[in-house]
Amino acid sequence: MKLDNTQKVPYLPEDIPFNSEQTQWLGGFLAGLHTKLLVQEENQAPAQSQQVAVRPITIIYGSQTGNAESVAETAAEQAKSAGLTPTVLDMDDADLNQLAQNERLLVVTSTYGEGEMPDNAQNLWDAISADDAPSFANTHYSVLALGDTNYDDFCLAGIQWDERLEELGGQRVTTRVDCDIDFDTPASEWMDATLPEIAQRGNAGPADAASQPATTSSKKNKPKHNRQNPLSAELLTKKCLTSDGSSKETLHYEFSLAGSGEHYEAGDALNIIPINREDLVTDLIARLNSSPDAEINFDNQPLTLHTILKEHLEIRLPSKEFLAHLAGHSNDKSLALMLNDTEKLNDYLWGKDTVDLLGLFPDTAMTAEEFVGLCKPLAPRAYSISSSINYHPEEVHLTIGNVRYESHGRDHNGVCSTFLSDIADEGQTVKCYFAPNKHFAVPENHDAPMIMVGPGTGIAPFRAFLEERKATGANGDNWLFFGDRNRDTDFIYQDEIEQMQQDGLLTRLDLAFSRDQAEKVYVQDRMEENGKELFEWLERGGYFFICGDAFRMAKDVDKALHRVIEQHGSMSAEAAESYVNDLKKQKRYVRDVY
Repeated sequence: MKLDNTQKVPYLPEDIPFNSEQTQWLGGFLAGLHTKLLVQEENQAPAQSQQVAVRPITIIYGSQTGNAESVAETAAEQAKSAGLTPTVLDMDDADLNQLAQNERLLVVTSTYGEGEMPDNAQNLWDAISADDAPSFANTHYSVLALGDTNYDDFCLAGIQWDERLEELGGQRVTTRVDCDIDFDTPASEWMDATLPEIAQRGNAGPADAASQPATTSSKKNKPKHNRQNPLSAELLTKKCLTSDGSSKETLHYEFSLAGSGEHYEAGDALNIIPINREDLVTDLIARLNSSPDAEINFDNQPLTLHTILKEHLEIRLPSKEFLAHLAGHSNDKSLALMLNDTEKLNDYLWGKDTVDLLGLFPDTAMTAEEFVGLCKPLAPRAYSISSSINYHPEEVHLTIGNVRYESHGRDHNGVCSTFLSDIADEGQTVKCYFAPNKHFAVPENHDAPMIMVGPGTGIAPFRAFLEERKATGANGDNWLFFGDRNRDTDFIYQDEIEQMQQDGLLTRLDLAFSRDQAEKVYVQDRMEENGKELFEWLERGGYFFICGDAFRMAKDVDKALHRVIEQHGSMSAEAAESYVNDLKKQKRYVRDVY
């Protein structure tokens, strides 16, 4: 049998070895079969060509430490169950004009520092805040804001996004949800309320009209453990890094990951779940005129006051609700007057904890039950990881400075730092879980230069970066700016750093020990002293990283970077600002600050 290429109809060749009767029967059979196949094809064709309608949704996130990114990806997974086709975008990767064309939009953003946008959100926020921002009249949206009620500008970034989208004509689908540190439950409730509702808004379109297939932007492995299901990691090693005579106390910790199946990348963080110190719990129970064994209904179960205070609540730092209660029930109205004056209130609270405040306002007569109801849940503490798992298999390391001071006649101690140094012993397990930080990572290009600015414990992730580059055989140049108070006592990891120099792994090292000379010298001063070469490193594709204190150091380093670019790039202040913004957009200027 042959097929006519024009008609696509089967026919029998003349030289077929059959008699006339057989040939006639076979020809009729093939003709009937062909007709049946054509009918089937015609019946199936419409179904095959018909396109399935989809309802695309875009989810953008602004994230400093990875929490908002994680929530956005969870929302994307849940969106599929609501019949939506999600696209997850880092705000730095979102184009404002294209964003305005979306019929469905979710915004998930944290607030950084004192009411600031996260680093990856600033450029897009500047664009949408401009007078020429496009209309969002055809956009149905909802906002989830992540924050911390200990800060005055609680969830301000999310509030601003919500209000700006409304100003530009956006149609709010569900009310914005503002999450405190313990964000899992309210975030889940927001998704449950928002996704089915937003799925009903706007038009459906054909598959080829969808903005993107379901995608997420994370390139990191999702941790197996989380806050609800933490990993119990054995504490293998702890040792003090600072020398006798130091004004600081910085420790190095090593934890085992053996058998956990967990993996992390250099640049990620480890969340430690601490318990409160026994001395603080004892002082607090005494101030409350209660008993450790007093039973209180907590989270729908009876627990002793001692257990609640030690394992479940933030009892060192006062919550805003606690302060408001003190102000409202005290005969001393001074605190009430300060509640609306942030600067005065912060000055007044400096060095004080809840025990101090209960002593200063004894007439409030707060009961243990009232105190428990005014406290926030005990929050995990996130620490930048100071190791590479490729260099230290099945281990994770941390570098932590202890918080200790004397105030109001009492010793004060950091909750998590002294939990690890004073309470957790080697051989015991510590509850923890990983927090991926997608952008704060070693460049994928192994030849790209790295400039790392990390004074004090800010060196932690850069120890990890350098170990990662050694483990992977990366050839890129590495430049570290490190400093602290005194070289003799505070040069942590000195032996390792000097060995990295000798091995050629650390191309350049600039040190700034502020109190070793009459005039204080900081890392930003070293940057400007070497500004010409620093700018050259940026020009050849260098990545610029900062880790450490957000409120002074990071801001001073940022200003110094702008001055270096202005001077050695022969740019105006505006041009230097644009240059830095481009670095941020390319993820070549990244901060891990706190």
